[in-house]
Amino acid sequence: MNIPKRRLFGTDGIRGIANRYPLTPEMVQKIGIAYGVYLNSKFPEEKHTVVVGKDTRLSSDMIKTAFISGLTSTGVDVIDVDVVPTPAISFFIREGNLSGGVMISASHNPYEYNGLKFFNREGRKFSEVEEASLELVIFNKFELPKAFPENVGRVFDGENLVEGYEKFLESAGRYLAGLKIGIDCANGATFKIAPEIFKALGAKVFVFNAEPDGLNINEDCGATSPDFLASKVKDLKLNVGFAYDGDGDRCIAVDENGEIVDGDQIMAILAAHYMDRNKTVVATVMSNIGLELFLKELGINLIRTNVGDRLVSEKMVETEALVGGEQSGHIILRDFLETGDGLLTSVILASIVKSTRKPLSQLANMMKKYPQKLKNLKVKEKKPIEKMEKVREAIDQAEKRMEGRGRVLVRYSGTEPLIRIMVEADDEKLIEEIIELIEEAIRKEGIKTHGEACNLYYYAISCCCNTNTEINFFFSEKVLKARETKFSVIPILF
Repeated sequence: MNIPKRRLFGTDGIRGIANRYPLTPEMVQKIGIAYGVYLNSKFPEEKHTVVVGKDTRLSSDMIKTAFISGLTSTGVDVIDVDVVPTPAISFFIREGNLSGGVMISASHNPYEYNGLKFFNREGRKFSEVEEASLELVIFNKFELPKAFPENVGRVFDGENLVEGYEKFLESAGRYLAGLKIGIDCANGATFKIAPEIFKALGAKVFVFNAEPDGLNINEDCGATSPDFLASKVKDLKLNVGFAYDGDGDRCIAVDENGEIVDGDQIMAILAAHYMDRNKTVVATVMSNIGLELFLKELGINLIRTNVGDRLVSEKMVETEALVGGEQSGHIILRDFLETGDGLLTSVILASIVKSTRKPLSQLANMMKKYPQKLKNLKVKEKKPIEKMEKVREAIDQAEKRMEGRGRVLVRYSGTEPLIRIMVEADDEKLIEEIIELIEEAIRKEGIKTHGEACNLYYYAISCCCNTNTEINFFFSEKVLKARETKFSVIPILF
Protein backbone atom coordinates (compact mmCIF):
# COMPACT_ATOMS: atom_id res chain seq x y z
CA MET A 1 0.00 0.00 0.00
CA ASN A 2 1.32 3.44 -0.96
CA ILE A 3 0.86 5.68 2.06
CA PRO A 4 0.87 9.43 1.32
CA LYS A 5 3.76 11.33 2.88
CA ARG A 6 2.59 12.72 6.20
CA ARG A 7 2.77 16.46 6.73
CA LEU A 8 1.99 16.66 10.45
CA PHE A 9 2.70 13.27 12.00
CA GLY A 10 6.20 12.23 13.01
CA THR A 11 7.35 9.04 14.69
CA ASP A 12 5.15 9.65 17.74
CA GLY A 13 2.12 11.71 16.80
CA ILE A 14 2.06 15.41 16.02
CA ARG A 15 4.78 17.36 17.81
CA GLY A 16 6.32 20.82 17.78
CA ILE A 17 6.79 24.08 19.64
CA ALA A 18 3.66 25.08 21.55
CA ASN A 19 1.77 28.07 20.13
CA ARG A 20 3.63 27.72 16.83
CA TYR A 21 2.27 25.87 13.80
CA PRO A 22 0.91 23.22 13.91
CA LEU A 23 0.24 23.60 17.63
CA THR A 24 -1.54 26.95 17.51
CA PRO A 25 -5.04 27.02 19.03
CA GLU A 26 -6.53 27.56 15.57
CA MET A 27 -4.77 24.60 13.99
CA VAL A 28 -5.33 22.32 16.98
CA GLN A 29 -9.05 23.11 16.85
CA LYS A 30 -9.02 22.22 13.16
CA ILE A 31 -7.29 18.93 13.98
CA GLY A 32 -9.98 18.24 16.58
CA ILE A 33 -12.72 18.89 14.03
CA ALA A 34 -10.97 16.66 11.49
CA TYR A 35 -10.61 13.86 14.04
CA GLY A 36 -14.34 14.00 14.77
CA VAL A 37 -15.19 13.94 11.06
CA TYR A 38 -12.77 11.03 10.60
CA LEU A 39 -14.54 9.00 13.32
CA ASN A 40 -18.02 9.87 12.06
CA SER A 41 -17.06 8.91 8.51
CA LYS A 42 -15.30 5.67 9.42
CA PHE A 43 -18.00 4.48 11.82
CA PRO A 44 -21.14 6.39 10.73
CA GLU A 45 -23.63 4.30 12.72
CA GLU A 46 -22.01 4.96 16.10
CA LYS A 47 -22.21 7.70 18.71
CA HIS A 48 -18.56 8.34 19.51
CA THR A 49 -16.85 8.98 22.83
CA VAL A 50 -13.16 9.87 23.03
CA VAL A 51 -10.94 10.15 26.11
CA VAL A 52 -8.52 13.11 26.30
CA GLY A 53 -5.63 13.49 28.75
CA LYS A 54 -2.62 15.75 29.15
CA ASP A 55 0.71 16.14 30.89
CA THR A 56 1.85 19.02 33.10
CA ARG A 57 3.22 21.45 30.49
CA LEU A 58 2.08 25.05 30.66
CA SER A 59 0.68 24.83 27.13
CA SER A 60 -1.26 21.59 27.65
CA ASP A 61 -4.41 23.32 28.92
CA MET A 62 -4.46 25.65 25.92
CA ILE A 63 -4.07 22.78 23.48
CA LYS A 64 -6.60 20.58 25.29
CA THR A 65 -9.23 23.33 25.27
CA ALA A 66 -8.75 23.99 21.55
CA PHE A 67 -8.79 20.31 20.64
CA ILE A 68 -11.89 19.47 22.67
CA SER A 69 -13.78 22.46 21.25
CA GLY A 70 -13.10 21.23 17.74
CA LEU A 71 -13.91 17.62 18.51
CA THR A 72 -17.20 18.29 20.31
CA SER A 73 -18.33 20.55 17.46
CA THR A 74 -18.65 17.40 15.35
CA GLY A 75 -20.94 15.70 17.87
CA VAL A 76 -18.29 13.55 19.56
CA ASP A 77 -18.47 13.25 23.35
CA VAL A 78 -15.27 13.71 25.35
CA ILE A 79 -14.15 12.26 28.67
CA ASP A 80 -11.61 14.68 30.12
CA VAL A 81 -9.23 12.80 32.44
CA ASP A 82 -6.93 15.81 32.92
CA VAL A 83 -3.34 14.91 33.97
CA VAL A 84 -2.63 11.20 33.42
CA PRO A 85 0.25 9.13 32.03
CA THR A 86 -0.05 8.39 28.31
CA PRO A 87 -0.61 4.62 28.76
CA ALA A 88 -3.67 5.37 30.88
CA ILE A 89 -5.36 6.54 27.67
CA SER A 90 -4.88 3.08 26.15
CA PHE A 91 -6.27 1.48 29.31
CA PHE A 92 -9.36 3.73 29.36
CA ILE A 93 -10.15 2.97 25.72
CA ARG A 94 -10.05 -0.78 26.21
CA GLU A 95 -11.90 -0.80 29.52
CA GLY A 96 -14.58 1.65 28.39
CA ASN A 97 -14.99 0.39 24.82
CA LEU A 98 -14.34 3.93 23.59
CA SER A 99 -13.90 5.13 20.02
CA GLY A 100 -10.37 6.38 20.63
CA GLY A 101 -8.21 8.65 22.70
CA VAL A 102 -5.77 11.54 22.52
CA MET A 103 -2.89 12.43 24.82
CA ILE A 104 -1.56 15.98 24.83
CA SER A 105 2.16 15.67 25.51
CA ALA A 106 5.63 15.92 24.02
CA SER A 107 6.91 13.02 26.12
CA HIS A 108 10.58 13.49 27.06
CA ASN A 109 11.00 16.87 25.34
CA PRO A 110 11.41 20.18 27.24
CA TYR A 111 8.41 22.28 28.27
CA GLU A 112 8.33 24.46 25.13
CA TYR A 113 7.40 21.42 23.03
CA ASN A 114 3.99 19.78 23.00
CA GLY A 115 2.08 17.34 20.87
CA LEU A 116 -0.92 15.13 20.17
CA LYS A 117 -0.77 11.34 20.40
CA PHE A 118 -3.72 9.50 18.84
CA PHE A 119 -4.97 6.06 19.90
CA ASN A 120 -7.46 3.89 17.99
CA ARG A 121 -10.33 1.86 19.44
CA GLU A 122 -8.00 -1.06 20.22
CA GLY A 123 -5.95 1.18 22.49
CA ARG A 124 -3.00 1.18 20.10
CA LYS A 125 -1.25 4.24 18.73
CA PHE A 126 -2.42 5.27 15.28
CA SER A 127 -0.79 3.31 12.47
CA GLU A 128 0.74 5.09 9.49
CA VAL A 129 -2.43 4.36 7.52
CA GLU A 130 -4.63 5.88 10.22
CA GLU A 131 -2.36 8.93 10.45
CA ALA A 132 -2.44 9.41 6.69
CA SER A 133 -6.23 9.04 6.66
CA LEU A 134 -6.62 11.71 9.34
CA GLU A 135 -4.29 14.05 7.48
CA LEU A 136 -6.41 13.69 4.35
CA VAL A 137 -9.35 15.01 6.36
CA ILE A 138 -7.29 17.79 7.98
CA PHE A 139 -6.06 19.12 4.63
CA ASN A 140 -9.33 18.51 2.78
CA LYS A 141 -10.18 21.55 0.65
CA PHE A 142 -13.87 21.51 1.56
CA GLU A 143 -15.41 22.84 4.76
CA LEU A 144 -15.70 20.11 7.36
CA PRO A 145 -19.24 19.32 8.56
CA LYS A 146 -20.33 20.35 12.06
CA ALA A 147 -23.09 18.92 14.24
CA PHE A 148 -26.48 20.59 14.64
CA PRO A 149 -26.75 22.57 17.92
CA GLU A 150 -28.76 19.83 19.62
CA ASN A 151 -26.10 17.24 18.68
CA VAL A 152 -22.96 19.02 19.87
CA GLY A 153 -20.76 16.71 21.95
CA ARG A 154 -20.67 16.81 25.74
CA VAL A 155 -17.60 16.89 28.00
CA PHE A 156 -17.56 14.54 31.00
CA ASP A 157 -15.25 14.45 34.02
CA GLY A 158 -13.13 11.29 33.94
CA GLU A 159 -11.90 11.14 37.53
CA ASN A 160 -13.59 7.76 38.11
CA LEU A 161 -11.63 6.30 35.19
CA VAL A 162 -8.34 7.33 36.79
CA GLU A 163 -9.25 5.33 39.91
CA GLY A 164 -9.73 2.28 37.69
CA TYR A 165 -6.26 2.71 36.20
CA GLU A 166 -4.74 2.91 39.69
CA LYS A 167 -6.45 -0.34 40.71
CA PHE A 168 -5.21 -1.98 37.50
CA LEU A 169 -1.61 -1.06 38.34
CA GLU A 170 -1.95 -2.27 41.92
CA SER A 171 -3.36 -5.60 40.74
CA ALA A 172 -0.40 -6.10 38.38
CA GLY A 173 2.11 -6.10 41.25
CA ARG A 174 2.63 -7.87 44.52
CA TYR A 175 2.93 -6.57 48.07
CA LEU A 176 6.24 -4.71 48.34
CA ALA A 177 6.60 -4.32 52.10
CA GLY A 178 10.25 -4.06 53.09
CA LEU A 179 11.39 -2.42 49.86
CA LYS A 180 12.66 1.15 49.87
CA ILE A 181 11.89 2.62 46.46
CA GLY A 182 12.90 5.97 44.98
CA ILE A 183 10.81 7.46 42.17
CA ASP A 184 11.63 10.42 39.93
CA CYS A 185 8.43 11.74 38.37
CA ALA A 186 10.17 14.24 36.05
CA ASN A 187 7.66 16.88 37.23
CA GLY A 188 5.34 15.23 34.75
CA ALA A 189 2.19 13.16 34.43
CA THR A 190 3.14 10.55 37.05
CA PHE A 191 3.63 13.07 39.87
CA LYS A 192 0.41 12.07 41.69
CA ILE A 193 -0.24 8.50 40.70
CA ALA A 194 3.24 6.96 41.03
CA PRO A 195 3.69 7.67 44.77
CA GLU A 196 0.12 6.49 45.45
CA ILE A 197 0.65 3.16 43.69
CA PHE A 198 3.84 2.20 45.48
CA LYS A 199 2.49 3.31 48.85
CA ALA A 200 -0.63 1.21 48.26
CA LEU A 201 1.63 -1.78 47.55
CA GLY A 202 3.35 -1.35 50.91
CA ALA A 203 6.73 0.03 49.83
CA LYS A 204 8.53 2.84 51.61
CA VAL A 205 8.57 5.52 48.94
CA PHE A 206 11.02 8.37 48.39
CA VAL A 207 9.59 10.85 45.87
CA PHE A 208 11.61 13.28 43.75
CA ASN A 209 10.66 15.87 41.13
CA ALA A 210 6.92 15.71 41.77
CA GLU A 211 6.19 19.45 41.92
CA PRO A 212 5.29 20.50 38.37
CA ASP A 213 5.04 24.22 37.63
CA GLY A 214 4.39 23.95 33.89
CA LEU A 215 7.98 24.78 32.97
CA ASN A 216 10.08 22.21 34.83
CA ILE A 217 8.88 19.02 33.14
CA ASN A 218 11.90 16.81 32.24
CA GLU A 219 14.27 19.54 33.45
CA ASP A 220 17.46 17.70 34.45
CA CYS A 221 15.38 14.88 35.87
CA GLY A 222 13.37 11.80 34.98
CA ALA A 223 14.14 9.03 32.50
CA THR A 224 16.30 11.25 30.29
CA SER A 225 18.47 12.39 33.22
CA PRO A 226 18.64 9.31 35.46
CA ASP A 227 21.92 10.32 37.13
CA PHE A 228 19.95 12.46 39.59
CA LEU A 229 17.95 9.49 40.84
CA ALA A 230 21.01 7.25 40.76
CA SER A 231 22.79 9.50 43.26
CA LYS A 232 19.72 9.59 45.52
CA VAL A 233 19.29 5.81 45.52
CA LYS A 234 22.94 5.33 46.43
CA ASP A 235 23.06 8.06 49.09
CA LEU A 236 19.83 6.95 50.78
CA LYS A 237 20.68 3.24 50.47
CA LEU A 238 17.44 2.40 48.68
CA ASN A 239 16.67 -1.00 47.15
CA VAL A 240 15.68 0.31 43.76
CA GLY A 241 14.72 3.48 41.90
CA PHE A 242 12.49 4.26 38.93
CA ALA A 243 12.71 7.36 36.72
CA TYR A 244 9.82 8.23 34.39
CA ASP A 245 9.63 10.67 31.52
CA GLY A 246 7.19 13.57 31.25
CA ASP A 247 4.21 11.53 30.08
CA GLY A 248 5.03 8.34 31.96
CA ASP A 249 5.28 5.94 29.04
CA ARG A 250 8.90 5.05 29.72
CA CYS A 251 10.90 3.95 32.74
CA ILE A 252 14.60 3.73 33.50
CA ALA A 253 15.58 1.83 36.65
CA VAL A 254 18.41 2.29 39.14
CA ASP A 255 19.85 -0.59 41.15
CA GLU A 256 20.82 -0.57 44.83
CA ASN A 257 24.37 0.54 43.95
CA GLY A 258 23.19 3.59 42.05
CA GLU A 259 23.87 1.99 38.66
CA ILE A 260 21.46 2.77 35.82
CA VAL A 261 19.44 -0.12 34.39
CA ASP A 262 18.26 0.76 30.89
CA GLY A 263 15.45 -0.55 28.73
CA ASP A 264 17.54 -3.36 27.24
CA GLN A 265 18.39 -4.72 30.68
CA ILE A 266 14.78 -4.38 31.79
CA MET A 267 13.65 -6.36 28.73
CA ALA A 268 16.23 -9.04 29.53
CA ILE A 269 14.88 -9.38 33.09
CA LEU A 270 11.27 -9.49 31.91
CA ALA A 271 12.02 -11.93 29.08
CA ALA A 272 13.69 -14.31 31.54
CA HIS A 273 10.76 -13.92 33.95
CA TYR A 274 8.18 -14.75 31.27
CA MET A 275 10.29 -17.23 29.27
CA ASP A 276 7.91 -20.14 29.87
CA ARG A 277 5.25 -18.33 27.83
CA ASN A 278 7.32 -15.94 25.74
CA LYS A 279 9.73 -17.11 23.02
CA THR A 280 9.93 -13.85 21.10
CA VAL A 281 11.03 -10.37 22.15
CA VAL A 282 10.69 -7.30 19.93
CA ALA A 283 13.21 -4.46 20.25
CA THR A 284 14.54 -1.74 17.96
CA VAL A 285 17.72 -1.36 15.94
CA MET A 286 19.09 0.71 18.85
CA SER A 287 19.03 -2.17 21.34
CA ASN A 288 22.40 -3.46 22.52
CA ILE A 289 23.76 -6.58 20.88
CA GLY A 290 24.22 -7.94 24.40
CA LEU A 291 20.43 -8.28 24.67
CA GLU A 292 20.34 -10.35 21.50
CA LEU A 293 23.09 -12.69 22.74
CA PHE A 294 21.47 -13.09 26.18
CA LEU A 295 18.08 -13.96 24.69
CA LYS A 296 19.71 -16.42 22.31
CA GLU A 297 21.14 -18.29 25.32
CA LEU A 298 17.59 -18.58 26.69
CA GLY A 299 16.23 -19.84 23.38
CA ILE A 300 14.32 -16.60 22.82
CA ASN A 301 14.25 -14.97 19.40
CA LEU A 302 14.89 -11.22 19.12
CA ILE A 303 13.15 -9.33 16.34
CA ARG A 304 14.29 -5.77 15.60
CA THR A 305 12.24 -2.89 14.21
CA ASN A 306 13.01 0.70 13.36
CA VAL A 307 12.94 3.17 16.25
CA GLY A 308 9.52 3.91 17.74
CA ASP A 309 7.40 2.14 20.33
CA ARG A 310 4.48 2.07 17.91
CA LEU A 311 6.52 -0.02 15.47
CA VAL A 312 7.52 -2.31 18.32
CA SER A 313 3.87 -2.69 19.34
CA GLU A 314 2.77 -3.50 15.78
CA LYS A 315 5.47 -6.15 15.40
CA MET A 316 4.54 -7.63 18.79
CA VAL A 317 0.95 -8.06 17.63
CA GLU A 318 2.16 -9.64 14.40
CA THR A 319 4.51 -12.10 16.16
CA GLU A 320 2.37 -12.60 19.30
CA ALA A 321 5.30 -11.51 21.47
CA LEU A 322 4.53 -10.68 25.11
CA VAL A 323 7.62 -8.55 25.83
CA GLY A 324 9.06 -5.73 23.74
CA GLY A 325 10.40 -2.24 23.97
CA GLU A 326 13.18 0.24 23.46
CA GLN A 327 16.51 0.90 25.09
CA SER A 328 15.20 4.32 26.11
CA GLY A 329 12.72 2.70 28.51
CA HIS A 330 9.54 2.19 26.50
CA ILE A 331 8.57 -1.30 27.67
CA ILE A 332 5.46 -3.05 26.36
CA LEU A 333 3.90 -5.99 28.20
CA ARG A 334 1.07 -7.22 26.00
CA ASP A 335 -0.42 -9.35 28.75
CA PHE A 336 -1.47 -6.03 30.27
CA LEU A 337 -1.48 -3.20 27.68
CA GLU A 338 -0.82 -2.56 23.99
CA THR A 339 1.49 0.38 24.62
CA GLY A 340 4.53 1.26 26.72
CA ASP A 341 3.78 1.98 30.38
CA GLY A 342 6.52 3.23 32.70
CA LEU A 343 4.47 2.74 35.86
CA LEU A 344 3.43 -0.79 34.93
CA THR A 345 7.04 -1.65 34.09
CA SER A 346 8.27 -0.38 37.45
CA VAL A 347 5.56 -2.21 39.41
CA ILE A 348 6.39 -5.52 37.70
CA LEU A 349 10.14 -5.00 38.05
CA ALA A 350 9.84 -4.19 41.75
CA SER A 351 7.67 -7.27 42.17
CA ILE A 352 10.35 -9.44 40.52
CA VAL A 353 12.98 -8.02 42.88
CA LYS A 354 10.70 -8.83 45.80
CA SER A 355 9.68 -12.33 44.68
CA THR A 356 13.16 -13.51 43.65
CA ARG A 357 14.83 -11.92 46.69
CA LYS A 358 17.62 -10.87 44.35
CA PRO A 359 18.98 -7.31 44.17
CA LEU A 360 18.30 -5.52 40.90
CA SER A 361 22.04 -5.41 40.17
CA GLN A 362 22.17 -9.21 40.07
CA LEU A 363 19.15 -9.41 37.78
CA ALA A 364 20.49 -6.71 35.45
CA ASN A 365 23.93 -8.29 35.18
CA MET A 366 22.47 -11.43 33.62
CA MET A 367 22.89 -9.52 30.35
CA LYS A 368 26.37 -8.35 29.33
CA LYS A 369 26.23 -4.94 27.67
CA TYR A 370 28.61 -4.17 24.84
CA PRO A 371 30.14 -0.67 24.76
CA GLN A 372 27.84 1.56 22.75
CA LYS A 373 28.18 5.22 21.88
CA LEU A 374 25.67 7.60 20.39
CA LYS A 375 26.52 10.92 18.79
CA ASN A 376 23.85 13.46 17.85
CA LEU A 377 24.41 16.24 15.31
CA LYS A 378 21.94 19.07 14.73
CA VAL A 379 21.14 19.52 11.03
CA LYS A 380 19.23 22.02 8.91
CA GLU A 381 18.15 19.46 6.33
CA LYS A 382 17.43 15.74 6.22
CA LYS A 383 18.92 14.42 3.02
CA PRO A 384 17.95 10.74 2.57
CA ILE A 385 20.73 8.63 4.08
CA GLU A 386 20.37 5.99 1.37
CA LYS A 387 21.37 8.65 -1.18
CA MET A 388 24.51 9.71 0.71
CA GLU A 389 27.14 7.61 -1.04
CA LYS A 390 30.06 8.75 1.13
CA VAL A 391 28.16 7.81 4.30
CA ARG A 392 27.23 4.40 2.92
CA GLU A 393 30.88 3.78 1.98
CA ALA A 394 31.98 4.80 5.49
CA ILE A 395 29.46 2.41 7.05
CA ASP A 396 30.65 -0.45 4.81
CA GLN A 397 34.25 0.31 5.77
CA ALA A 398 33.32 0.38 9.46
CA GLU A 399 31.51 -2.96 9.30
CA LYS A 400 34.53 -4.58 7.68
CA ARG A 401 36.76 -3.26 10.46
CA MET A 402 34.46 -4.67 13.14
CA GLU A 403 34.52 -8.14 11.56
CA GLY A 404 31.08 -9.05 12.87
CA ARG A 405 31.89 -7.88 16.43
CA GLY A 406 29.59 -4.86 16.44
CA ARG A 407 27.02 -2.69 14.69
CA VAL A 408 26.74 0.74 13.06
CA LEU A 409 23.51 2.69 12.74
CA VAL A 410 23.02 6.12 11.17
CA ARG A 411 19.52 7.59 11.28
CA TYR A 412 17.58 10.82 11.62
CA SER A 413 15.49 11.61 14.67
CA GLY A 414 11.80 11.39 13.89
CA THR A 415 10.89 14.30 16.17
CA GLU A 416 13.89 16.66 16.09
CA PRO A 417 16.44 18.11 13.62
CA LEU A 418 19.11 15.57 14.52
CA ILE A 419 21.15 12.92 12.75
CA ARG A 420 22.27 10.13 15.07
CA ILE A 421 25.39 7.99 14.78
CA MET A 422 25.33 4.84 16.91
CA VAL A 423 28.33 2.51 17.07
CA GLU A 424 28.53 -0.68 19.11
CA ALA A 425 31.61 -2.91 19.47
CA ASP A 426 33.79 -4.67 22.02
CA ASP A 427 36.65 -2.17 21.46
CA GLU A 428 36.00 1.41 22.64
CA LYS A 429 38.94 2.83 20.67
CA LEU A 430 37.50 1.31 17.51
CA ILE A 431 34.13 2.87 18.35
CA GLU A 432 35.70 6.34 18.58
CA GLU A 433 37.49 5.91 15.26
CA ILE A 434 34.33 4.74 13.48
CA ILE A 435 32.26 7.64 14.83
CA GLU A 436 34.88 10.09 13.52
CA LEU A 437 34.91 8.29 10.17
CA ILE A 438 31.14 8.52 9.72
CA GLU A 439 30.90 12.08 11.02
CA GLU A 440 33.50 13.17 8.48
CA ALA A 441 31.55 11.40 5.72
CA ILE A 442 28.38 13.26 6.74
CA ARG A 443 30.19 16.59 6.48
CA LYS A 444 31.62 15.65 3.08
CA GLU A 445 28.06 15.07 1.87
CA GLY A 446 27.43 18.78 2.48
CA ILE A 447 24.82 18.29 5.19
CA LYS A 448 24.29 21.75 6.67
CA THR A 449 24.30 22.20 10.41
CA HIS A 450 23.27 25.21 12.49
CA GLY A 451 26.88 26.34 12.96
CA GLU A 452 29.46 25.63 15.62
CA ALA A 453 27.14 26.45 18.54
CA CYS A 454 24.75 23.80 17.30
CA ASN A 455 27.29 21.08 16.67
CA LEU A 456 26.82 19.82 20.20
CA TYR A 457 26.84 16.14 20.88
CA TYR A 458 26.36 13.86 23.78
CA TYR A 459 27.98 10.49 24.27
CA ALA A 460 26.08 7.76 26.01
CA ILE A 461 28.39 4.93 26.99
CA SER A 462 26.39 1.73 27.39
CA CYS A 463 23.71 3.63 29.33
CA CYS A 464 21.86 4.34 26.82
CA CYS A 465 18.75 6.16 27.89
CA ASN A 466 17.45 8.85 25.55
CA THR A 467 19.92 11.71 25.23
CA ASN A 468 17.75 14.28 23.50
CA THR A 469 17.01 16.38 26.55
CA GLU A 470 20.49 17.80 27.06
CA ILE A 471 20.73 18.88 23.46
CA ASN A 472 17.20 20.27 23.25
CA PHE A 473 17.42 22.07 26.53
CA PHE A 474 20.51 23.98 25.43
CA PHE A 475 18.17 25.89 23.16
CA SER A 476 15.38 26.50 25.64
CA GLU A 477 14.88 30.08 26.80
CA LYS A 478 16.07 29.38 30.34
CA VAL A 479 19.48 28.14 29.25
CA LEU A 480 19.85 30.75 26.54
CA LYS A 481 19.30 33.45 29.14
CA ALA A 482 21.61 31.76 31.61
CA ARG A 483 24.38 31.67 29.02
CA GLU A 484 23.62 35.25 27.91
CA THR A 485 23.19 34.06 24.36
CA LYS A 486 21.55 36.62 22.09
CA PHE A 487 19.78 34.15 19.79
CA SER A 488 16.05 33.60 20.19
CA VAL A 489 14.83 30.04 20.52
CA ILE A 490 12.62 29.95 17.42
CA PRO A 491 15.17 31.08 14.78
CA ILE A 492 17.66 28.54 16.15
CA LEU A 493 15.25 25.64 15.98
CA PHE A 494 13.74 26.57 12.67
